[in-house]
Amino acid sequence: MREGTIGIVVQAAPHSRSRRPSVTIPTPPVRVEDLDAAGPGDARLELLDGLCVLRPWPTPLRARVTSRLTHLLTEAATSGAHVLPAGVGVELSPRCLLVPDLVVAASPAGEDRRLRETPFLVVEVADASTRRYDRTLKLDLYREHGVVSCWLIDPDTTTLEAYELVAGSYVATSATGPDGVFTTTRPFPVTVRTAELIDPPDAE
Repeated sequence: MREGTIGIVVQAAPHSRSRRPSVTIPTPPVRVEDLDAAGPGDARLELLDGLCVLRPWPTPLRARVTSRLTHLLTEAATSGAHVLPAGVGVELSPRCLLVPDLVVAASPAGEDRRLRETPFLVVEVADASTRRYDRTLKLDLYREHGVVSCWLIDPDTTTLEAYELVAGSYVATSATGPDGVFTTTRPFPVTVRTAELIDPPDAE
């Protein structure tokens, strides 16, 4: 282990203990360039004002909701909008790197799966271990850095909360429950039926 770094062993999706990856995190405060210098990135690792946060592996439900929403938005996207898959990092500043569950932007991500422009839309899909983190710290950073639209989807409550940036503050609307329907024109016209994102595969 390199001097001045902290090694953290994290739990992977169901693999044997011998195959679980390890992540080496530079000593804070950390810059994005420090993460890049440490080696290949981990899509769960985020940087909040120089502090590293290692998110858990996505649950099957969170992965299913993300996959279905990616397909829906890709089908609805208009010219000039790119729907980027899970794992793409959004570099908001030299000390802030967030990894939403889904991103819509004017440009595709680079080969390093990194976006260096302010996206049109970011989407966070909550689970028990990320709900508070997504709704507070991350939402506040998206607002501060001028992300125009942010959606928070909570599969446990079948809720989609949409935040639009107005005069520097987020204004919220929501669609809740099994009959909830959310319609928007930003970043392009699309209708989202929350239950269709969440229903189990055998209900399809």
